[in-house]
Amino acid sequence: MAIEWVKLYECGYCTHPEKIVHPKAGLKPVKFPATVALIKHETKGYILFDTGYAQRFLSATEKFPYSLYRKLTPVFFSEEQAIVNQLAADGITPDEITTIILSHFHGDHTAGLKDFPQAEIITFRKGYEDIENNSKLRALTKGCLLDLLPADFKSRVRFIDDQQPVALSNLGDFHEGFTVIDDDVSIVAVDLTGHAIGQFGIFIRLKSGKVLFLCADAVWSSRAYEKLVYPHIMANLLIADKRAYVHHIQRLHSLMHTHPDIDILPTHCQVTWNKIQKGEIYE
Repeated sequence: MAIEWVKLYECGYCTHPEKIVHPKAGLKPVKFPATVALIKHETKGYILFDTGYAQRFLSATEKFPYSLYRKLTPVFFSEEQAIVNQLAADGITPDEITTIILSHFHGDHTAGLKDFPQAEIITFRKGYEDIENNSKLRALTKGCLLDLLPADFKSRVRFIDDQQPVALSNLGDFHEGFTVIDDDVSIVAVDLTGHAIGQFGIFIRLKSGKVLFLCADAVWSSRAYEKLVYPHIMANLLIADKRAYVHHIQRLHSLMHTHPDIDILPTHCQVTWNKIQKGEIYE
C-alpha cells in the first residue's frame, strides 16, 4: 500500500506577536496559517490530517469561557476557507473522507471534525485523556474547546498509541512510532508531546519515495529548528511541557541535517505555506 499524493490547504489563520516565536523580534503581529493535509491513500482513499478552523469555532468563541480564546489569539477565517468547502471545490464530498488523523485537541485542529460525520478519528489516547474529564474552563487553559468534539467521538475514535510501537530506521532521532493504517508503514505517527500532551506528527512515505514529516505544532516556524531558536518565555502559556518542546526542536534540527531530503512541514509556518503557494506539490 502507498500514498499517491498529499495536498495542503490553508484553513484560516491566527496572529501572535512575532516575539513569542522569535525572542529577538518585535511585537508586530504575524500570521500563523492553520494548515490541513489531504492524503490520498491507494486503498483507504481520502485521509485528513487535522481539520483547521471552521465557522463552528467562531460561533463557539462568541461566549464565555471560550471567548477568552479569541481575545488572546485573534483568528481570521472566512467560510470558503473551511476544509469541507475547499474539498467541495475540488469535487470531494464529506462522506469520501474515510479517516481523520487528529494530531492534538487544540481548537484550530478540531473545529472541522463535525463536518465529516462518517470518518474514523485516529489520535493518541494520552492526548484525549489529558482533556476528557476537564471542565470547559480547564480544557480551555489547554487550548481545547470541548464543544467542537462530535457527540459520537468515543464511538468513532481509534487510539493508535494503544498498539505496540514499530521500530523506525533512517529517520534521524525518531526511533519508534505507530502505524496509522493497520501495519502499513506509509504513514507512521511519532510522539511529539510538548506543545500539547499527546501531540504527534506523521511521517508520510509517498509512492514516489519522497518522505514528508507533518510535525503539527512541534514548532510554529521552520526557523525554530533551522536555527535552534527557542520560544519566548511568554510562549510557556501555549506549551504543556517546555522541556519536551525544546527536545523536539533539537530532534527536528538533527533530522534537517541528517536527512535534508525529508520535507519538514509545521502546521503554522508561514514560510512553509509561502513555498506551497509557489507551486510545491507532494506526489
